[in-house]
Amino acid sequence: MTTDSPDILLILTDQHRLSAVGAYGPTPCQTPHIDRLAAEGVRFQTAYTTCPVCSPARGSVLTGLYPHSHGICSNAHNLGSSVHEAPDSPDLLSRRLQDRGYACGYTGKWHLGNGQSEAFSARTDPALPSTRGFQGQDFPGHGGGGFNYPDYRAYLETGGFMHEVKPWSESVRQVLPTGELIGPTESTVPHFLADHTISLINRLSTQGSPYFVWHNFWGPHGPYFSPTEFVDLYRDIEIPPWPNYDWPSRETPGPHHVKIHPDQESLTWDEWATAIRYYYAFTTLIDRQIGRIVEHLRQSDRLDRTIIIFAADHGETAGSHGGLTDKGWQHFEEIQRIPCIVRFPDGRFAGQVREGLVSLADLYPTILDLAGGQSPDRIHGRSLLPLIDEPSTSWRDHLVVEFSGVNNLSATLRTLVKGDLKYGFSAGHDDQLYDLASDPYELVNVATEPSRREQLEDARQMLSDWMADHHDPVRGIFNRTRLP
Repeated sequence: MTTDSPDILLILTDQHRLSAVGAYGPTPCQTPHIDRLAAEGVRFQTAYTTCPVCSPARGSVLTGLYPHSHGICSNAHNLGSSVHEAPDSPDLLSRRLQDRGYACGYTGKWHLGNGQSEAFSARTDPALPSTRGFQGQDFPGHGGGGFNYPDYRAYLETGGFMHEVKPWSESVRQVLPTGELIGPTESTVPHFLADHTISLINRLSTQGSPYFVWHNFWGPHGPYFSPTEFVDLYRDIEIPPWPNYDWPSRETPGPHHVKIHPDQESLTWDEWATAIRYYYAFTTLIDRQIGRIVEHLRQSDRLDRTIIIFAADHGETAGSHGGLTDKGWQHFEEIQRIPCIVRFPDGRFAGQVREGLVSLADLYPTILDLAGGQSPDRIHGRSLLPLIDEPSTSWRDHLVVEFSGVNNLSATLRTLVKGDLKYGFSAGHDDQLYDLASDPYELVNVATEPSRREQLEDARQMLSDWMADHHDPVRGIFNRTRLP
């Protein structure tokens, strides 16, 4: 560590699709504080999660590995996950940063273990932030929005607040878990979390060492709850249908059937649009709290020594592709693409965009690189600093997203992205191939078109080679079923 080692703040949102980030293109969703980070930093145009499920993706941030290597292949304590409590290791991001003299702080959603010593009758080493090198909050499990943890309940009581959702009063059906909160913004979980990070920064900044703070929101993952102030922003805002909303989800075979809304055939777009308004309201509430944290850094003279990274674990369907819900079970951009922004304190690269393919696994080596540390040889991510410094640097020309199931159901999906081509392997189902240049909303699977045969075979071989390089155990069955 040197005396000029920067402080590092990682802000991670949960289930945040790109249509809910203004910096990524025209949208009704208002995110002025995230947009300002993009205007003052570097925005990565084509960033992808490692897995469109919460625990596996977060495990990639902590380890720099794909889920098939770190073992949290589904949500922790779900059937389908090989590991249920994130194992401690000198190679965890927090442990490596501690070796560099960093104090590590944690706020919000964890979802890398329940803090339990047993899972499916096997002994485990309980994993919580405090047992994995962090100071701060310990919230075991998923948290379901964070509403029922004792710390939040105590915060409500101290402030004289309540967490209560108004009865549904919209003129349409309630398509997804949505609602209007009775209390003020100060009563919400995002505000509570921002308060904690502000106080954590204050405490860590007095310890005489640089700090890394990982701030995790429970949103805009559902349920989409916001105070009236934010719901009102969208009441009269038109929400245009997703360009792929009319995709024939029922008539198209594939694992996505698990996530088709059960009432899709009777739902109208107005009903979906109402749910999306609540999703956007929740996002704007979160954006406001990001602004509070950044403004605190500015007012406390810490912003000029803090590198801020903003990203999400994965995206959200919200009715796209014929009424799909949640995440997982398909190869589509709305769940795989994520926002990714890096803001430097000295204004370097402000407002610039990088087009190279970026993986969520890249956050681990990037953060270590920023801290002056080194990553283990075996990790899967790459530091983004060379790409930031020089857009024309030699960079990966393809990447992979994996999925092994969620909600106690299992599946095997691998998605390969190279340039404008996306190849999707789903075990037990036909292959998918999309030309993202001519079909950005992935409406037409061209895998069976004769003119695409060579591209399909090349993509299969490239995925097999990637599996070999990354020691993906799926490679054996993939090769037997997809290669000559």
